Amino acid sequence: MSISSALSNATSGLSVASRRADVVSNNIANALTPGFAKRNVHVSAKVLAGNGAGVQFDGVTRAVDQALTGDRRLAESASSRDQIVASSYASFNSALGEPDDSFSLFAQYQNLESSLRSLSQTPESQSLQAQTLDAAKALTNKFHDLSTQAQSARLNADGQIAQEVSVINNTLKEIEKLNTAISAASAGGRDATALEDQRKVLIDQISQSIPVREVQRDRGKLDLITDEGVFLIAGTAREISFTPANTISANETLAGGDLSGLSVDGADITPGVGGSFSLKQGNLAGLFAVRDQVAPDFQAKLDGLARDMIERFEGIDPTLAAGAPGLFTDAGAAFDPTAETGVAARIAVNAAVDPDQGGAVWRLRDGLGAATQGPAGAAGIIASSLDALTALKAPPAGTGQSGFLSAANVAANVTSSIGQARITAETQLAASSARTQSLIDAEQNATAVDSDQELQKLLLIEQAFAANARVIQTADEMMRRLIEL
Repeated sequence: MSISSALSNATSGLSVASRRADVVSNNIANALTPGFAKRNVHVSAKVLAGNGAGVQFDGVTRAVDQALTGDRRLAESASSRDQIVASSYASFNSALGEPDDSFSLFAQYQNLESSLRSLSQTPESQSLQAQTLDAAKALTNKFHDLSTQAQSARLNADGQIAQEVSVINNTLKEIEKLNTAISAASAGGRDATALEDQRKVLIDQISQSIPVREVQRDRGKLDLITDEGVFLIAGTAREISFTPANTISANETLAGGDLSGLSVDGADITPGVGGSFSLKQGNLAGLFAVRDQVAPDFQAKLDGLARDMIERFEGIDPTLAAGAPGLFTDAGAAFDPTAETGVAARIAVNAAVDPDQGGAVWRLRDGLGAATQGPAGAAGIIASSLDALTALKAPPAGTGQSGFLSAANVAANVTSSIGQARITAETQLAASSARTQSLIDAEQNATAVDSDQELQKLLLIEQAFAANARVIQTADEMMRRLIEL
């Protein structure tokens, strides 16, 4: 090998060692930067006229594992959906309360039963009459509060869907811009790895709401497609369409056309509708589940309980005409079985016994249709009311309960069913979270910076730098000696 060849080889070696040192230093500096993937330097032998001419720098690439990244994103989107559903069930379970909580729905049933039992033994007691009325009103207020929470959960979910869609649409446009920048950098031979890191972070954000897969295109560009097969980016970003609701009532549904679904260029991707493109995981799937399934099911159970309570007191008061509402009414009227939806928000104590509405509390004892007070010790109607409350009967289908149960037992079973749904949802969340964490760890092992490994690389780079420098020094000494001859 000639001295000039040795110098050329050593010089190229120094240049590559310098570039490698820069990359390794950058890796170490960004070891804790979110979304940063370690960089790998690629070099190859430089050949001129069939002879070795040192090494050449071929470029820098990011460490990626598309399979692990795709699995991790899908697991994160599943965990995101499970988190939203579990939180919703936990909220409803907390609102219902535990059976031994004084504010629970079951406790309101018990208070009413206890008050009626005490009043049946001392029907002339005005304080017990007032206590019974208060218990009945507290029960209806509890129904109203729970129904309001159900509809608030639906409206909040709808509003969050609108926010998520807006963020996703903006993020898709940002990814489109990054695609263009990455393509330009690749065409110009510039390093685009930082731009690719930014793009990965944005795609990760989208996958929390909608699970997506990458479709590689030329010059570093990529398209995004939902796990169900709808393109969100196909060269250009496509817009997701959604119309938020201003208010939501119990009888407004997606199936009825009252609420908006999701679509992309005419393709229906609405979660939960069973279509071939319907989203199955992600924040959006969780929010749609709350709006269209979890909260409506909770409302249906409340409506079933309210219907059960109204119907138990119908037809037991001899002072009332046939078909007249009993102690509990549907907004002051008799209950209409065809209008069960939302009755939990409308259930009310009959105005005839409520002094605040022009009624008289003594009618609890003497009958809702009584014009004047009867004997102070008469307890027949009170006993009938207590029997109606504790009678074993088949609950309405909306409660999801079967068999023959007292009113309190129906309420207890409904509370238990919501609690069980919460436990099931939390168990599923724990499983999906564990799987997500395992995939996060696996991806980090494959793509994240290992500081110890990078420091070892620096030692090797230092040795290579020293060796090439020694070659240059030796060549310099040889050339000096030749000049001196």
